[in-house]
Amino acid sequence: MSLTLYFPGGEMSNPYQTPKIAENNSNQPNAVHEYSAAEISQLNLCRMGAGLLLFVFCLIIIAFICGAIAAGLQLNPRENAAFLKVLSGFIVLAAICSFIANVMLLFSPERSGAKQLFVISFVLGIISNVGPMLFPFLSIDIRLNILTTFFFGVTPFFCLILFLNGWIRLGNFIHSETVAAKMKRARTAFCILLILPFIAFSLVTMLTFSGANVPTGLKVLIMGTAVIGTFVSAGIFLINYGNGLTLFRKAVTSISQGD
Repeated sequence: MSLTLYFPGGEMSNPYQTPKIAENNSNQPNAVHEYSAAEISQLNLCRMGAGLLLFVFCLIIIAFICGAIAAGLQLNPRENAAFLKVLSGFIVLAAICSFIANVMLLFSPERSGAKQLFVISFVLGIISNVGPMLFPFLSIDIRLNILTTFFFGVTPFFCLILFLNGWIRLGNFIHSETVAAKMKRARTAFCILLILPFIAFSLVTMLTFSGANVPTGLKVLIMGTAVIGTFVSAGIFLINYGNGLTLFRKAVTSISQGD
């Protein structure tokens, strides 16, 4: 007489049966690397976008230095037309590369939460650049004109803050605390860069119209502090933003290689 044991469930009825290997779906996260093949491809696209943004970063610095030298030497535009054409070429090339890089970032991984921020930043950036060109062809009330001018003036700064928040989310998505920290410092420095001149200007204006006898030296001190703080904030922003992009590229390369 033989005794037969029955285990419920077809796959466990035989304890010596080899488990079936789960099919690998490119749209499902890998248990080891936590990223699907599609997400790794999207991260590589973001890595290329970061490379283009670094190139734009260098072009802007070169154009700024060349422009500062030209202004310092008080070059005559007619006599230095070739120099101005090269400078304009740098700016146009930077704009084209920046546009391509932002388009690449629109395909960032959905799970990172950065895609939505990049899309909103991109759309608002297009509106803020195209909108002012349409003003001459529209008959708008003066009050509405002031509001729209203010909106288009503020939108680029808001876009950059959203853009930096997107990079922070990408840094968290690839588990790189360094990238996220660099972009957070860049965001903080950029906010200070925006607020500090406004605060200094408001203080000087209030002191001027208060009727009190405010020493000229105090006004100079306030404005000088604002100028120095603005340059320091700009330097902190540029350093952390550039380092954040570089570290992101290295981290994504390491993920792609399976390290």
